[in-house]
Amino acid sequence: MIVFLTLIYVAVLFVLVKRKVLPNTNATWMSTIVWMAVLFLFLFIPMQWGAPSGPVKVLTRVVQIIPNVSGQVVEVAVEANEPLTQGDLLFQLDPEPFQIAVALAEASLARVEAQVKQDQDSLASANASLFQAESRASLAQQRFDDDAKLVQSGTISQNRLEQRQTDLDTAVGAVDQARAAVSAAEIEIGAVTKGGVIAKLAEAVARLEQAQWNLDQTSVRAPSDGYVTNLALGLGQRVTTLPLAPAMVFVDTSEKVIQTDIHQIYLRHLEPGQTVELAFKSMPGKILFGTIDQILDVSSQGQASTSGAVFQTGQIVSEPFAVKIVLDNPEDYDHLSPGTAGNSAIYTNSMAATHVIRKVMIRMTSNLNFLNPAL
Repeated sequence: MIVFLTLIYVAVLFVLVKRKVLPNTNATWMSTIVWMAVLFLFLFIPMQWGAPSGPVKVLTRVVQIIPNVSGQVVEVAVEANEPLTQGDLLFQLDPEPFQIAVALAEASLARVEAQVKQDQDSLASANASLFQAESRASLAQQRFDDDAKLVQSGTISQNRLEQRQTDLDTAVGAVDQARAAVSAAEIEIGAVTKGGVIAKLAEAVARLEQAQWNLDQTSVRAPSDGYVTNLALGLGQRVTTLPLAPAMVFVDTSEKVIQTDIHQIYLRHLEPGQTVELAFKSMPGKILFGTIDQILDVSSQGQASTSGAVFQTGQIVSEPFAVKIVLDNPEDYDHLSPGTAGNSAIYTNSMAATHVIRKVMIRMTSNLNFLNPAL
């Protein structure tokens, strides 16, 4: 841009010299150097503060598809690079081993339910027997107490009281036996969870739910809107749950993030909500408009990693910081593929007079994209 404005200045000087408005002297032509210095010091340096620029790129998430269960692939339901919606089937694992596991878990649950029903009936019977034994013991105690009073008054003989004592001892023994039967029945039922559910029944239900969940996981589905790329999965292949062996690569298109990198010396002028203009390589001659959504206040250089080594010193490089941009027109995202690159121009609240130069420069860059993809 400095060269362009300098050429205009030289052309104006040439016209003025030809018309003899200015003398054709070395001083006249040396003023070009002064002109360039003025442009650099009073226009282009302030423009970097008031309207900083930086490279911009379109990012998206790439998900490694790793199944939650291991198995053999019996169906691949997608084609490479075809649009998918969240929940679409990607591939199907052989469900038969997991169906067998579900059937076994269902049978185990039925057996446990029957056993629990039997144990509960036994406990109810034991409690009923205990109630009867306690009632008989209470009656025997009452009869013993009544006869003891009659013996003292001489109404009945001592032999009658001794018989009552024998009956009472027998009734108390029956109560002890009934209580032991109740304890045994409670032990057969087993522990109870905090929610009041019998533990072995809850365990059987959980095993069935786990088996059913494993069966459901044999159908591997799209985690979001997007597409599968570099598809190499085929029928008969065995996939595992190991994180180092993904079955597919899924490109998430549900959200695209536009990020520009701005040098640290210009960050103090940036604020969320400031206007941004973007020129992308894939859209030459067109300017997209947006605003600053977020300024990431950390770079990779500020990350402290855990290691067994002492702190190492070295040359520190001033890395740019990432700035997230949101486009004003949501439809523009449809024309930006992940990986698209370009240039950004951010218009801050400082040096507003220099914004027009940046606007011209970003539009020149956009039009040059027709000719030179490297610029």
